[in-house]
Amino acid sequence: MVDLVKILAVGLVTVFASIIVKQFKPEVSMLITIAGSILIIVMAVDSVKSVISSFYHIFQTTGVETTLLTPLLKIIAIGYIAEFGANICSDAGASSVGDKILFSAKIIILLISLPIITTVVDMIVGLL
Repeated sequence: MVDLVKILAVGLVTVFASIIVKQFKPEVSMLITIAGSILIIVMAVDSVKSVISSFYHIFQTTGVETTLLTPLLKIIAIGYIAEFGANICSDAGASSVGDKILFSAKIIILLISLPIITTVVDMIVGLL
């Protein structure tokens, strides 16, 4: 909860600073927005360690191959990174570029998910 309050504070300071600076230097305003966004992401990344260990524990408990954990984490990371990039593009007024980023990320996610899909299908076939 405390982390969320810190993230909210950084977000609000970033927005207010960006709005104030935008009147005088619009190009600097975008840099402030990007810097604030990166700072927020860095603050949130600390929580990722516990998520990864939780995934690893689930995989060990269920008996699912832990080698599938890496593609799963890559898929999640790609989704978040692509969304971040697309939002930055939208903020800069280039939402069409952001849409291309999201489309490309979906294709990459599909490619990375193939081993997971294959394993699930093999497990289902093994049950039949």
